[in-house]
Amino acid sequence: MAKKKVLKITPVLVLLNILIIIIICTFYLFRLIKYYRLEHNSKPGEAVKLVDALIKKQSYLDITKGLVLDEETNVYTYLGNVDDNYLNYSGMLFRIMSIDENKNIRLVSEDILTYMYSGLENGYEKSFVNKWLNSSEDEHSGVFENILLNKENILVNTDICMDTIDDLNSITCNKVNDTYKVGMLSLNDYKVIGGKNSYLNNGKSYYLSSLNSENGNYYLLDTGDIALNVSNSKVSGVRAVITIKGDLDIIDGNGKKDTPYIIEKHEVTKLNEAYVGQYISLGDDTYKIVEVNEDKVKVAMVGVLKDGENNLEIAFSKTTNKYSDDTIVGDYLNDDFYNKIENKDFIVNGEYPVGEIVLSNLDYSLVYSSTASAKVGMLTLGDLFVHEYNNIFTLSRGLEADNFVNVINSEGNVYSDYNYNKYNVRPAMYLDGNLLITSGIGTEHGPYQLGEVNEQED
Repeated sequence: MAKKKVLKITPVLVLLNILIIIIICTFYLFRLIKYYRLEHNSKPGEAVKLVDALIKKQSYLDITKGLVLDEETNVYTYLGNVDDNYLNYSGMLFRIMSIDENKNIRLVSEDILTYMYSGLENGYEKSFVNKWLNSSEDEHSGVFENILLNKENILVNTDICMDTIDDLNSITCNKVNDTYKVGMLSLNDYKVIGGKNSYLNNGKSYYLSSLNSENGNYYLLDTGDIALNVSNSKVSGVRAVITIKGDLDIIDGNGKKDTPYIIEKHEVTKLNEAYVGQYISLGDDTYKIVEVNEDKVKVAMVGVLKDGENNLEIAFSKTTNKYSDDTIVGDYLNDDFYNKIENKDFIVNGEYPVGEIVLSNLDYSLVYSSTASAKVGMLTLGDLFVHEYNNIFTLSRGLEADNFVNVINSEGNVYSDYNYNKYNVRPAMYLDGNLLITSGIGTEHGPYQLGEVNEQED
């Protein structure tokens, strides 16, 4: 009988296996020590820095998603469809995108903020979007930046990729503009973070800062696909990118959508101390805060007017596209609707922008060249949150034709339609800014309840 061969394990193979085991044990011991130190780097009750809390979440095993470190640039980036990078600042929900080499943190607004003509064909610096996002000496500039609270102690300048891109297979970011507090997403941001398969695909259409060599500007479709705009009269959404200091303390939250990180909080006792984006109750309806001034606060209805169980559809006018309380919709809002409002004495007269924009100059600020005085109005292109409901009128007048008005159609696109066609109506109004907050937490399901103005403050 033949003898069976016995497989012998050579000493070299034994040493190799031992070496592999030692390497594996060293790797996991290193990770254990690192995480232990990170988890115990603050004492109970001691403030936790936002950047420290984020870096604890660094992804090691799967570097295609989560918070991933690029060791060459020393930049951390949230990749893919993560769900723990939410942050609330100044009443707005943001997504944390990255931590730069200086430990500053780059954010993008979770939702689009408005609809408007972009002017991006002239480049970001000269665009209407830049004017809308950033405060400057220009009148009516900084609609977005002006709502950001304590920005001197929170914001730093934001990098904006300015590369000209003609080939979507060769997207770069070699030219950077860092002169503004507020920027936009670029093609490079979208590519690096994961494109359609990332949190940057939020189901909304919005502008990107990138242009091609013929000054066509890129934007995203609501599907997450990249498109190129070659018409300056197209209207799309605006998302804002800001950069905050990494050494800010976390006041509350863990990064989830329902419990976002909170880095700024203040007591709200009067309406003019509330955040833009918070909610108030007036009668049976809920309203969203659109603009906060010291003496008055602009709000817009959550939803549209109803006729019983159905949405109320009404014509804008038969003769004009310039809103006033004499138009069909203006008369209804300032008579029938206004007289049904409980606590109508909370409402103050407002000036609603009705100036005309022309094809040769699509600057949103032109709407302020003329105003209509009324108790109740509607939102216009360039107003925060004008995009939130479809099949509605705006106050924006159709381009170079007095019988057209800009509407948001049932698909969420902005276009001009005849002023006599019927659409849904979302009322907006100004309230006395000194109204007292008597209860509520400012959320949609827990809106602030309002009380009379304190007599001592009149």
